[in-house]
Amino acid sequence: MDEYKIIKQIKESGNLPDIPKDFGEILKMLLEPFEYDINQCAENFLRLPLLETMLLQALNYNSKLNREIKTIKEALILLGTKNTKIIAISYITRLMLPDSKGRAKLFNNKKYWRHCIGTSIAAYMIADETGLCDKDKMFTLGLIHDIGITALDICLPDYLDKIHALQLKGTHQIVAEKIVLSGITHSEIGMWICKEWNLPDEIAEVIGFHHTPLLAESYLNEVRIMHLADSISTNYYEKLLGNNTTFIYAERIMKMLNVDKELIDRLIKNLPSEINKVNRRIRL
Repeated sequence: MDEYKIIKQIKESGNLPDIPKDFGEILKMLLEPFEYDINQCAENFLRLPLLETMLLQALNYNSKLNREIKTIKEALILLGTKNTKIIAISYITRLMLPDSKGRAKLFNNKKYWRHCIGTSIAAYMIADETGLCDKDKMFTLGLIHDIGITALDICLPDYLDKIHALQLKGTHQIVAEKIVLSGITHSEIGMWICKEWNLPDEIAEVIGFHHTPLLAESYLNEVRIMHLADSISTNYYEKLLGNNTTFIYAERIMKMLNVDKELIDRLIKNLPSEINKVNRRIRL
């Protein structure tokens, strides 16, 4: 992956957020709870002050206990691996949210953020309906499934604007990316970022193969659900841009997930209002 010119340019831009390798180790522990060493995990948290603060704030804000939680180990015990994992993944989300870091002029990162929220909602609902994987995890992964796009917005905004200009003319996003980025796409950039940040393989697989689910070799349900969720939200996003482009739902993937057209239609109908609700709560 490092041989791609675009990857080299992202590195040289110096604008990609830096995440210590300890963060990747924390997520690996939380994704494999049977091998979970609470003392080692707490020690890793202490090396990441911002993440430590997020964890304690989340617990104290939502806690019904009549005392303040002050230590990471105590927080980990009370929250459990599932909730801690979601908070930890949201730490990445905050670093990659479309805020003042975004530098593209034509590309509207606020509109694209609505697509990310839509993907999260659809992934949550599909996971909930099928029971194939954790719905809360899928919601959180949906928020960061396109970190490759945000990396371009932060590091190489001119390239992203060229891609977006082609999209506005009706070119499919992936085709436009391959034209502008000399064969690479945001999914591959996202997977490279996961490797750079030492993130767990599960996250890298979902990010790297959500457009090509049949090529994935592991975490198949998660990848397939994200692919379908992304397709549903992409059609919503295309309408925001004023395009008539329609992203085709892969019937083969639907069959693999045992998802029918009735569920898809229900998601499509409810998505705009659900996106508005979540967007108001997040308040970017």
